[in-house]
Amino acid sequence: MARIPGEAIEEVRNHFDIVEVISSYIDLKKAGRNYVGFCPFHSEKKPSFTVSPEKQIFYCFGCQSGGNLFSFVMNMEDCSFPEAVRFLAEKSGINIESVSSTPAEKKELQAREILIKMNSLAQKYFEAMLWKTSKGKKVLHYLLKRGLTEQTIIDFHLGYAGESWQGLTGELLKRGLSLDLAVRGGLVKKSTERYYDYFHDRLIFPIWDSHGRVVGFGGRVLEQGEPKYLNSPESPLFSKSKNLYGLHMAIPYIRRDKEALLVEGYMDVILLHQHGVKDAVALLGTSLTEKQISLLRGRLGKLTLAFDADTGGEIAALRGLELLRNEGCQVLVAQFPEGQDPADFVREHGEENFRREILQKARSLVDYRLYVRKKRHDLTKEEGRVSYWKEARSILSDISETMEREEYLKKIAKEINVSLEVLREDLEKIIWSFSLSQKKVFKESTSQTVSLKELVEKELLSCLFKYPRYLTLLREYEISDEGFTEGPYREIARYLFELDRNGKEIETAAFLSYFSDQEMHKLIIRMALPFQIEEESKVVKIIKGCIRKIKALTWAEERQTLTKSLQSTVNRSEVSVKLQRIHDLKKREEEICRSGEGEDFDG
Repeated sequence: MARIPGEAIEEVRNHFDIVEVISSYIDLKKAGRNYVGFCPFHSEKKPSFTVSPEKQIFYCFGCQSGGNLFSFVMNMEDCSFPEAVRFLAEKSGINIESVSSTPAEKKELQAREILIKMNSLAQKYFEAMLWKTSKGKKVLHYLLKRGLTEQTIIDFHLGYAGESWQGLTGELLKRGLSLDLAVRGGLVKKSTERYYDYFHDRLIFPIWDSHGRVVGFGGRVLEQGEPKYLNSPESPLFSKSKNLYGLHMAIPYIRRDKEALLVEGYMDVILLHQHGVKDAVALLGTSLTEKQISLLRGRLGKLTLAFDADTGGEIAALRGLELLRNEGCQVLVAQFPEGQDPADFVREHGEENFRREILQKARSLVDYRLYVRKKRHDLTKEEGRVSYWKEARSILSDISETMEREEYLKKIAKEINVSLEVLREDLEKIIWSFSLSQKKVFKESTSQTVSLKELVEKELLSCLFKYPRYLTLLREYEISDEGFTEGPYREIARYLFELDRNGKEIETAAFLSYFSDQEMHKLIIRMALPFQIEEESKVVKIIKGCIRKIKALTWAEERQTLTKSLQSTVNRSEVSVKLQRIHDLKKREEEICRSGEGEDFDG
C-alpha cells in the first residue's frame, strides 16, 4: 500500500470541512452532533449515511462505506487518491506538486489537467466557429429556427465544428499542445499519415461534469451523414455512463425542489431550460447507469422520465430505475402525443401546458411498466390474458410494500377477469421461491471465515483508535506490528506504531491518508467508530485481554507449524530441539491463559 506524501495532503484536508464537501453532492441534515443523509453509494429508503464534523469522517451503516473527504471524492469522482487530492487542491488554490507517489501518477495527473485545458479551448473554438463563420451562421439560423434564443445558445455554449478536417487540430498545434494527447482525449483522430479533427461539420454541444468542467462533446449532423449523433469517445475525462447532460445547470433547482426531469436529448434539455423547466437533465446513452444514479441519489424525492413517444423510449424507460424507486424515490413516466418529444411539446405549448398536460399526468413506474406489457397482449383472448399475467407478476414481485402490491393485484384481476385470491396465491409462490434462492446465495456469499486471531486484532485496534495512548501497553508486553496477522491489520498496526514513536497525534481522518485503498478506508472507519465502553478501566482490561489472546494464538500457530514439520525432520537432535520448543510454547500458553484472572502477566 503506497504511502502518500503527508504535508501537502494535510494542508488540503485541513482547508476543507467534510460536511461542506459532501453537501455539494448530497443533502445532509443535522442530527445531534452529526449530519445524516441518503447514501450516494447504494439504494436505501431510510438515511443511514452519517458524517461526523468532529472526526471529519463519514460512514454508511447500510453498505459500510466510510472514510475521510478524500475517500468520498474518490468514490464520487471515480478517481485515484492522488487525483482526489489534486481535485480538491485545485478548488482551494493549494500547490500540491509533490502529491503523486510515483512519476507515472504525476504524469497522468498532468495529462488530465492538459486535457481539461484542451477541452476548454475546443469549446471556445467551436463557439467562435458558430458565430463568426459563414457556415456557422447557417447552423445558428437552424438553432434559431428550432426555437432557441440567442441567449440560450450563449448559455449552453453551443458551437460548430467546421468543414475543415484540421481546424481544431491546427489550433492545438499553434499552442504547442500534444496531438497524441488530443487523440487520447477524443478531440483528434490519427491515421497512418496525419492527424485530423474528431468532429467535422457538426453542431456541437459541450458536455460538462457536475462541477461545470467541459469533459466531452456531442455532435449532430444537420445535413447528410452518419451517425446522426456522435459523442466524444471514452477518455480519461469523459464517460457517457458517468455523466448527465445539463446536470451542472440543473443541480441548484434539483436541490431546491427535490425533483428532476430525465430526458433523452440535448435539445430537450436546452429548450426545457429555456422555457422554465430547469431541473431537466439528459442521458448520454440508452440506459440509466448506477453511476448516473449516484449523481442524483440523495438529492431527489421524485424523478420523472420524459422520453420520446416511440418504442425506443418505452424500452429505455424501464432500465435502471428500480434502484431509485426501491430507495424511496417516487419514479414517474410522462408520455407524449405520437410523434412528439419534450422539445417539440414545450416549444409549441409552453411551460404551463407542459407541466399540466405532461408532468401532472405522468404514470408511476409500476403502472407504466404494466401499461407497456398490457399493450402487447390481446386481453379478449385467454392466451393473451395468461401471457400478460406472467409478465405482470414478475413486476409485482419486485414491490416490497404489501398494500401497494395488493392495489395492483386488484386492478389486474379486473382486467383479465380472474379471481383476486387466485392471482394473490400465484404471486406469493413466486415471491417465496425467489426469497429461498436469495437466502441460499447469501449463505454461500457469507461462508468465508476470519481467523480468531484476526478478530482479536480488530478488537484491539478498535480500542487503540479510541485510546491511542495505550499503545504503550503493547510495547510493554513486546507486541510489535510484526505480531499482527500479515495483511491489513499488520499495515494498520505498523502506521499506528510509527505515529506513536514519532510523537504524532493519531487522528482518524488524517490516518486514512496513509492508505489509498478504498477497502482499507472502510475497515479503518469501522474500527474507529464511537466506542461503546466509556469506562477507561474496562478499556484497559479489554486491551490486556487482547494482548494475552494474541500472544497465546501466536504461540499456538508456532506450535502447529513445528508439529507438522516433525514428520519431515530426520535429524534426532533437531527433533529434540523442536519438541522442547513445543513443550515451552504449550507451557507459556497455559500460563498466559491462567493469568487472565488478573491483569498482570509476563510477556
